[in-house]
Formats: sequence, C-alpha cells, structure tokens
Amino acid sequence: MTPQQIIENARIPGTQSILVLGSFEKRVTVYAQQVRALNLVDAMLSENLVRPRGGKVAIIGGGAAGITAAVALARACPDLEWLDLFERSSGILALQHGSRRFLHPHFYDWPAAGSDSEDAGLPIMNWTAGPAGDVAAKLRAEFEAARHNSVLSLHLDQTVTKLVPSRLGPTRVVVDKGSAVRRIYDVVILAIGFGLEAHLDGETPTYWAPSGLAGPIHTQLQNPLLFVSGNGDGGLVDFLMAAFNALEHHEISAMLMGLDLGPARVELEAIEREAWAAGADVDLLAAYCARLTPIMPAAVWHAIAERLRPAARIHLHTREPRLLRRTSALHNRFAVYLVLEADREIGGNAIIVTTGVDFEGDIPKRGAITLVGQAPFEPFRRFLRLGPDSAANLDPFKDVLAAYPGAVSPPLSATRPESPALTASAVGRFTGLGPGPVVEPDPAAPAPAAGPLTISLASGAAGAVFWSCELGPDDAGQIWSGGRSVALYSEISAVDAAPLAAALARLGAHASGLTLYAKDTAGWRASLGALCASKALPGPDLEIRCPVAEWQDAVVIGPAVQLTARLLAATIQSRLDRETLRQLNAVLYEILGPPAAPTGWPIEPALRARLWDRWSDWYAALAADEALCRRFLRLLISEDDRELAAEAALVGVGPKTLRPFMSKSTIFALAFAVCSGMPMSPTGVHPGNVAFDSMTGHSCGVSWINERRLSTRYIKDQAWTTGLVLLSHLHEAVRMMEGDLRMDRSISDAPAVGTISASEEPLIIGADEGLVSALEAGEPELREYFQSIFRWRNETAAPMLEEVADDAA
Repeated sequence: MTPQQIIENARIPGTQSILVLGSFEKRVTVYAQQVRALNLVDAMLSENLVRPRGGKVAIIGGGAAGITAAVALARACPDLEWLDLFERSSGILALQHGSRRFLHPHFYDWPAAGSDSEDAGLPIMNWTAGPAGDVAAKLRAEFEAARHNSVLSLHLDQTVTKLVPSRLGPTRVVVDKGSAVRRIYDVVILAIGFGLEAHLDGETPTYWAPSGLAGPIHTQLQNPLLFVSGNGDGGLVDFLMAAFNALEHHEISAMLMGLDLGPARVELEAIEREAWAAGADVDLLAAYCARLTPIMPAAVWHAIAERLRPAARIHLHTREPRLLRRTSALHNRFAVYLVLEADREIGGNAIIVTTGVDFEGDIPKRGAITLVGQAPFEPFRRFLRLGPDSAANLDPFKDVLAAYPGAVSPPLSATRPESPALTASAVGRFTGLGPGPVVEPDPAAPAPAAGPLTISLASGAAGAVFWSCELGPDDAGQIWSGGRSVALYSEISAVDAAPLAAALARLGAHASGLTLYAKDTAGWRASLGALCASKALPGPDLEIRCPVAEWQDAVVIGPAVQLTARLLAATIQSRLDRETLRQLNAVLYEILGPPAAPTGWPIEPALRARLWDRWSDWYAALAADEALCRRFLRLLISEDDRELAAEAALVGVGPKTLRPFMSKSTIFALAFAVCSGMPMSPTGVHPGNVAFDSMTGHSCGVSWINERRLSTRYIKDQAWTTGLVLLSHLHEAVRMMEGDLRMDRSISDAPAVGTISASEEPLIIGADEGLVSALEAGEPELREYFQSIFRWRNETAAPMLEEVADDAA
C-alpha cells in the first residue's frame, strides 16, 4: 500500500487528524499490530500530517500498536513539541504482564515460508518468540528507553473520555481528570485495541493468566470435565491445552512445528486454498478427516496420542454450525483436528464436540451449564472464549467512529488473512533507529503490599513443585524491590528440591529477611549453609544467610503455580537477574547521572556523562538478553570464569553486592571501553564478561579470593581466562609481566596443553591512585593512563619475545 492509501484507510471520515490503528483488523497478533503502527507512522510523515519540528501527537492506547507507534515517532521525530500516550490502566502492555502464553511473530502464517523464524525482524521494537510476559518486558524496556530520551510522555491511569475534532484540523483530547491545557493535537492515533474478553466476572480466567491447564489436574473427581466454549483462536488454544497432558502453550506450538506431515502437508495447503476461494463454503473438519487422515504419517498420530491427557473429559462447544472456521489460525485448526481424530482412533472417547447449539438462558459464567435440548451439567473447569467485550473501549469514541467504515461493518476479506508487511518506505525510515541510550534509570518496580510474604513449597506429580504465594514465580524480583521479609514453608526435602536450592538461597540471601520453615530441617541447613558459605562470596564484610527453622503450619494467601523444580528455579533466577540489573542501573544513575553520588572515585563531569551514555547502550543490550545479562552480572562478583558455571555462583548476585562490589567494577569496565581505544561491550560467551574483537576481558569487583585479600603475588597465581583483567578492589597497577617469574616457569618454556605462554599472560589492571586521579582529571588523562600501560606492556614484551625467538633458532 502507498502512504496515501494507508492514511485513507486509517483516517476517520469528517476529520483531518484522527487515525485508527489496528482496532478493527482481522489479523491482530502483536507482530501484525506493530507492523501496522510502523507503516502508519511512516505514512503520516510521508504525507506531512505532522510537523517534524514542533508537531503535536497524541496516541490513545498502551498496547503493542500504541507503544510501537510512540517509539517510532520518538525516534523519527525527535523535535516534536508534544508526543503523549494515554493509557487508562496502570501500565503499558498490562494484559501480557507475567503471562506464560506463547507469542511467535510469524506462527500464524504457518506453513508459509519463514513462518518458523523466531525473530520478528522489525527495525525498532524488535523481539523473538517466547512467553508473552518476556516479550512484553522486552518491548516495555525499549519504550522506556525512548521515553527517557525524547519528548515522549506517558499518562497512565488516564481515561480519554472524548475527542473533539475541529474544522481547522487539530483535535482536542478530553481525559477523565479534566480537559487540561496542552491537550490539542495535530494528529490523534486511536490504538484502543479490542478490550478485555467477555464474561471474566465468573469462573473463566483471562486468556493471558497462567493457565491451570499447563500442568496435571489434581482432583478427587473421576474423569473431571473441562468445558471450553469458543470457535476462535482463544477457544481452540484452550481446548488444545486441555487435551494435551500438562504442556505449556509454547511446548504445544513447538511440537506442531516439528511434525513431519509428509504428503499431508501438500494436501493441507490445497484445502486451505480451496477454503479461501471465491464463494467457497468448505467444512474444514470434514475435509481434514476425509483427505488428510488416510495419508497422515503414523508417526504424527503416535506423537499426538502419547501426549493426550489421561483421566479427563473435554467438552468443546460452539454456537456456530461448524467447528473450525477459516478465519482462525491454520495451525490451531489443524491441531484440533489431530486431537479429535487421535482420540477417536484410539477409542478414548474423552472428547465431546457440540456445534450449532446455544446456551439455555444467560451465559453460564458459574454453576451449571445447560445447552438447548440437553441436560444441565457442571464442569470441573470452564473456559468461555466468546470474544472481546469491546464496548468499554469503543464507547468514548462512538460519535467519531460512527463515520468509520471499519467500525460500522468491518470488511470481510475474500483472501486468507496474512500478517501485514512493512512497506519499503517504513523499512528505509526506521532502519538504524533502534534502541537509544537510557538517560535515567527505569522507574522503580511496583512495590507489593507491605507486610511479611508467605511462600509455600509442596510436592506435585512427577517431580513437579507447587509454589503458593500472592506473588507468582514471575514476580520474584518484587520481593527484593519491595523490601519484604519472607516466611518460606517447604514440605519438600532438601534432596528432592535440590534443583531449587540455589535459587532459594539467592532469593533469601538478598531479601530483607527470610526464614525457611522445613520438615527436613537438617537437610536444608546443610544445603543452604554450603551455598551461602563465605568462601564463595566476593568479600569478607558481606553477610548472606538463610536461617532454617523447625516446621510450622502456616496459612498461605495466593494461587498455586505448578512447575518442575528446574523450571521454577530457572524462572526465579531469571526474574532475580532482571531485578538486579534494574537496581544496578539505578545505582549507576546515582553515581554517573546528575546526582553524582560520591563513591571514593571522583569523576570529571564530562567523563561521567560519557560513561553514562555508554552504560545506557550496555543496559539496553543486557535487558534484552538473559544469558548476556547473567554472565555479565555473575562475573562482576566472581573470579571463577568457568564456561558452565554452577547455579551456586549466582547466590551472591543481588542487592547486597550492588554497591560494594558491582558498581565500581562496572564503572571500571565502562572507563576502559570509553578511553582505552578498545570499545569493549558485554559478552555472553566464555571467556570473560566484556570483549572487543578478539580481546576478551573480565571486569571483577571481588575484594578477596578464597578468603585471601587481593595482592599482587596472589593475583598472579590465579587461572585467569581472559586477555585483560580489571580489578576494581585491587589498589595496585598489576602488570602481569613485571617482577620475577614464577619459580616453576621460564620465559622460554613452551606452553603446556591448556596453558598460555608467559609472554601472553593476561594484562591485569588494578584501581591504583593513577586510575583514580585520571578519572577525576577527565577523559584525556584517562586515555593517557591506559595508553601508558599499553606502551609499558609492549616495551616489556619485546625482549621476552626476542628471547623465545633466539631459543627457537
């Protein structure tokens, strides 16, 4: 589409400046909405709808479309006068916060070429496939980076109640807290989404909530009944999670994409083309059964049948005359067919399908369900996926939307809906405008309610663990940010919970206070005591402990989440990494930002700003990559750079080590990256935690190693793995080739297997008085300081290399 066509389709007739973004589309994935946002912003600028300098734009809605449009405008038009985003809830991407539902940028185009690519491939606000909560966190971080570096303003908890367009073009935006000044805009983008799902005021959980179907079903009922009503993608996905035994959404999706369909794939694509032909009326389920079942490889049926949920009945219902409508995603339709056919073939008869039958009376949000002409029944769980409740979203704008064709009667597409593509103009405009630097720390994580927090751990089926708490595992970082004490009750023995021990030790070590009440008191004391041993900590003045007390009964408030012990541990560790990085960012802002908090290292103001700019780049990269973040943080407080580090190495990574050990080691690395001529950046691969080209580095903040204080002689004997070592707590400028060689080495010795030659020993730099003076003097002096070390290194290495060459001759 051309920019003119995009604007024509988006503009509300009768107005010059109100544009609708993605609220009445058929393909409404996160990726599709983002593409529409980038195309619309590009078209606005191409058609001069907004002045790049001094223009005023309002965006209504903090979903994927709205925040992507906001970042695009902030990046492409840094000289706008106002760029305001209004969101009526307390946060952007609120629906996806902490959700484990699987998001994939291209999966809904399956089986088209490229549909297996996990990378969205967007020039800005890019992401990769994963749990919705993780995707939302990535997008939220880039939005915050843009907000702190531009005119973009976020107005949370403000409901737009009315739009007043004028004949001259500008539009007034009225909010529920009053029509304040500076609320008249050149362009208003309506990115209001589709609203919450209908009928959430009963027993049906929201689609984005952690699904109780992702684990085993625990009940004393024989063959409990799971009822799913809905013929759209939400209903089909819930049916699949009910049908498969304890599989997360992403595991189901990965299984489907991994199936080898053989000749059935060609036939499936043929059926799809026929279904979308002009005037077609194809019964898709009947076509799949008749044409795919005879040619489907036996391995497919085996893969499906072995994963079906035992000892449960499932009732799939739709008021539509047929199951599987063509407008739902092909992979969801196809998977439902496979489950239904597999259940029929193996004689399970666990699945009931009812089509074309309405409910008797009102929608049964709770209690008994009665379908017309059938006896009432009460399911063990119900999932009513009957579309969105869009009235709340649309009502404030119904007057202006009355003239919008898409709102009055959304067009029925005659072709299979595919994800939109970025226009060439949008690609050219936004390429290279990726995440910018963060100029101030992320806002503090929302603090949970005051008072002690109670967590219960209990055994589940097949080695799984029940976590019961008002905060889920995805919110574990809030325990640190909220400063809450924790009472942790474990019915599980230390041996059975071994994969969890390191995560719990870390959680408790940095909490305001944690006491573990255990039935296996001795086992837990030994396990946590070993993990919190002082020898593994970065310094002697650090108290990390997790007291273990005798078992007590407790009342636990909050839902239970069931995960394998390893997955629960991985989730907790990931969230604690994220919280540590957030707090490190805040600490560095205090030191390098305008507060300029004293640390004992006075830093010249211009140099301080340069270091903060470089950290902003690093922070964006670390926030977007969990593995990169973990390696960087872990090595800041540990000299042990094993390629596969034990999880026990993470116990010391947290708020208690931020200021004394992590902040200065990060500043040391930043100073080297900015002023050494080698612009190092965090690395996610062994060795080290920073690198530039072939140079690897380890910036480390430990003040002792194996309970011995840092000293020149002791440092030399360490098995460093990188070419450069920066030690922020060593107050000597250690140059590895200075002084006597070790008694067991000669400069002419050939290196043994697994060692490096003496002339290639790591260059170790401590934070001596020279470094501190250079930081205070400014960038030129710091550059000269590092250059003096490099000159000395080269001069010292030359005769050693000559000796080696002479011996070889």
